[in-house]
Amino acid sequence: MSNELSFSESKVESESKVVSTIDIDLISQLTLEDIKKFIKENYPKVQLNGEVHKSLIENNRRYIDQRISDRDDIYGVTTGFGNSASNRISPIMSQELQKNLMAYHGCGVGEYLSERDCAATLLIRLNCNARGYSGVSWELLKQMELFLQHNIFPAIPAKGSVGASGDLTPLSYIGAALNGQRNVYYQGVIRPTAEVLEELNIAPYELKAKEGLAIMNGTSVMSAIAANTINEVDTAIDVSCKLIALFVELIDGRASPFHPKVHELKPHQGQRYCADLIYKRLSHPEQRLGRRQRTDDQVIEHGLKEKFRLQDSYSIRCSPQVLGSLVDTLNWAKSVLQVEINSVNDNPLIDHESDLILNAGHFYGGHVAAICDALKPQVANMGALLERELGILVDDRLNGGIPNNLVAVDDLGDKAWINHGFKAMQISASALVAEALKQSGPMSVFSRTTEALNQDIVSMGTIAARDLQTILSLVKSVIAIQAMAIRQAYYVLDKDQSAEKLNTLSRPFFDSLAATFSPVIQDRALDGEIEEMVAFLFD
Repeated sequence: MSNELSFSESKVESESKVVSTIDIDLISQLTLEDIKKFIKENYPKVQLNGEVHKSLIENNRRYIDQRISDRDDIYGVTTGFGNSASNRISPIMSQELQKNLMAYHGCGVGEYLSERDCAATLLIRLNCNARGYSGVSWELLKQMELFLQHNIFPAIPAKGSVGASGDLTPLSYIGAALNGQRNVYYQGVIRPTAEVLEELNIAPYELKAKEGLAIMNGTSVMSAIAANTINEVDTAIDVSCKLIALFVELIDGRASPFHPKVHELKPHQGQRYCADLIYKRLSHPEQRLGRRQRTDDQVIEHGLKEKFRLQDSYSIRCSPQVLGSLVDTLNWAKSVLQVEINSVNDNPLIDHESDLILNAGHFYGGHVAAICDALKPQVANMGALLERELGILVDDRLNGGIPNNLVAVDDLGDKAWINHGFKAMQISASALVAEALKQSGPMSVFSRTTEALNQDIVSMGTIAARDLQTILSLVKSVIAIQAMAIRQAYYVLDKDQSAEKLNTLSRPFFDSLAATFSPVIQDRALDGEIEEMVAFLFD
């Protein structure tokens, strides 16, 4: 299934098929859609699949066990880690070495990542370790599968990863949880792992040689955060286009910026997608292309100021270009992330068929950092676009006659003078956009040399992913505020009579907003209602 946004309205409006099982095997590719369904549909069943798959894993494991028995030097198995790789370790201590690796990386900082990010991390890590080149045992993979089937998700602190060697410290929390240590999410509550496993009669798993390193040396935390965020960016784009269409209808804006001919002449895919979505939602757009139907043949000698708008402000006219560049960046990001979540990204890599143990750097999260850093300013600009449209909407000098600050003048009478409608909502939106823009600078340029000069260049991919998530969280509230403002504006303009003119695509969306948010008559606190609107639009 393609992860790219299509040009069809059905792509935006249709319900996706229910996923009952996610297969982890040598043939299937884990998709962003799978992750979305896993998160949104109460965690469908995940299962390892295929005897051929099991045979490859077991052969790979037997190979590394033989190499250990032969006393070969294998990084992180019969040597120390990182700068300590020159320390040779007795094979009889190789299993204890993995326990120590987990122990000393138990130094994550900050609040735990959300349950959905921790769930996606475990799913992606299972998929990566199950590709057959990490040297892990089938038993380890089955323990990970068992956790997923029981919806047990290791609780991972948000901070402490530089993004190479992968998400070492965050992923240690997966290895520790499989062994019955630290904490997990279970039934929406963070609890001690040992307590949950005892309750479910699940035995803790004892990590074998190489297995701790195979779990930890990878990009699955940053990939999980990026995947969950990117899936929500899809929704944010669709909602933004729908709101822009309602806004254009409300202020009787020009339809020409969205006309198909315009975007044939500069045919960026994302731009065409957004323009098409908006144009289809406008009533009689062919009658609103900017040409005025004159009713007189008045001759203007020098000049004449009129109220007719030949073209709208940039925040309306350029909205396909603003959102379109985000769509195109997003489609590229999806293709990159699709490769990452289906890759073998630990070290060393084990290829028993070729008799190879290869030390490399697949744990480096540069690709994830790149896509997150590219998306950050684009997502922030989506918020800025809607906040600028909100600025037009609340200003009676610009909005075509809607009461200033969207105050319900007709309902309030003389009380209208002491009510202020959406004045503070605009201020909040401005603050949220400013904070999002501040966060949008690249993180990947802040590489820090660490771990005794061994990790002398790092990706910062996990921080970049968390920054993207933070930006989207801010922008989601801006989108919610604009949705509430548009619903309010239709009411204060003419008690929703203008909504009767909406076409068959825009009207159901408007009705859903109207059912979720009641117009503000007397000034009231709206903080809780902003959260409710975010939940409605995105959950």
